[in-house]
Amino acid sequence: MASNDLHGLGRNDGPPATYAWTRPSVFPYLLPWLAVLGLLMLRPNRTAQAWWIWLPLAWVVGLEEGLRPVLEFLPAQSLEMMLEVFNSLALGLGAVWLLSPRLRHRSRFLVFLRMLLTAALMSTFVYAVRQDWDEAELATVFLAYVGICVLASVSALSLAGWVCRHRYRPLRLTLWLLGCNVAVWLALATPLFVMALLQVGIGSWPELLGGVLAFGAATFATMLPFLILAFTNGFFRERLKALLGLPGDMPPVVGVPPVTSLAAAPL
Repeated sequence: MASNDLHGLGRNDGPPATYAWTRPSVFPYLLPWLAVLGLLMLRPNRTAQAWWIWLPLAWVVGLEEGLRPVLEFLPAQSLEMMLEVFNSLALGLGAVWLLSPRLRHRSRFLVFLRMLLTAALMSTFVYAVRQDWDEAELATVFLAYVGICVLASVSALSLAGWVCRHRYRPLRLTLWLLGCNVAVWLALATPLFVMALLQVGIGSWPELLGGVLAFGAATFATMLPFLILAFTNGFFRERLKALLGLPGDMPPVVGVPPVTSLAAAPL
């Protein structure tokens, strides 16, 4: 029942309301992790090194729990959905890391499209199965945030790989990823800046810029543990090099037969 001290002006307790609470099913929360387990069962991932993918995923979950008290000023439902956005992004990036042998190609643009499609499908799946969709309009808005975050992260990763294509240096790649991430987010937010300038005026820019940079920081914090995993684990390092076209393990040329020396060819 609702209760409030009215200091003698009336009853402190209102009429009781009966509510039958049903424990929500944990299956929607377990299903994405089972999907990751299924990806680990694929033939290219049947090695102990592939199981290190759980480390960045656990880091993102722990980071979310650590930030939860700091973000208590946000409405509870919006906070939960916002955390789901970046949790979904993390699982989408995990799928890219685990499926990278199937995403390789000589063309950087095709690799970008394959990475984008893989991350988008996995992230959308994770977000969709975890929502009860009672408030479909709000859930759809945050689903759009999932798509924007996936586009920003994959674009920043591809651009950083293109800039560092001649030399593999972990620190240089990380710094370029940070810069490309900020640049991509500012580019995606340009229409919002224009609309704010036309409708509200230049006074709304600081708040809008702060929100965009906050999303950029959260996206980079989600990508960083996967990058660190690739730097420290030889299995994922070669996959990262192949995806981004960095010096090292390069993807094979698709559809081109191997060149046979004329001297070795039978007469």
